[in-house]
Amino acid sequence: MLEANDSEFLRALHEEKIRIQSERSGYLTQKLALVTVLLGVSIVNMRLGFGDIYWILYFIPMLAVCYDLFFMSADWRIKRIGAFLGRHPMSLAGDAEKQWEDFCVSYQDGITSFTNMLFSFLVTLAAGAFVLSLQAPLISRESKILFAAWLVLSLLVIVAIWFRHHRIIERMLLEPIPTPPNAVTGSEGVPKINIQ
Repeated sequence: MLEANDSEFLRALHEEKIRIQSERSGYLTQKLALVTVLLGVSIVNMRLGFGDIYWILYFIPMLAVCYDLFFMSADWRIKRIGAFLGRHPMSLAGDAEKQWEDFCVSYQDGITSFTNMLFSFLVTLAAGAFVLSLQAPLISRESKILFAAWLVLSLLVIVAIWFRHHRIIERMLLEPIPTPPNAVTGSEGVPKINIQ
């Protein structure tokens, strides 16, 4: 039988995981909305000629990266909770939940992270194309060099943070979880959990 504190902790952990999943989804929705608005403003600017409003497009990669970092933080917290529930020797989760978490580790959804990175990458390219088309007649050699540096740096940052995120998640999910120092271990070195 679970102690009241353990039962309460597992319930709170499950609720936290659900809350963070909702938070992660919200970040993606906010990112899509913000990018859509900023690109929409630039299209309106192209047709109506509002002047130098296209400078706002230079902030799109920075905003995409900020949302990506929020998304990655939430994703990491979700996976950390899942790893604890499914693999930590001191977890009091049931066998079905542990099997589900192990299954999720074995069959990871790599497309979600890749799609988010690809979206940020493509939005940055689109912002660059809009900036270039709006200032093309006025652009000097120095401006072209700065523009190219901005575009390459923005794309490299997006790719770098996503590869870093992927490595962190992969390491967390695939490396064995260390046994706590005060755990009582059985004959195979697996911690015994005394539940009364």
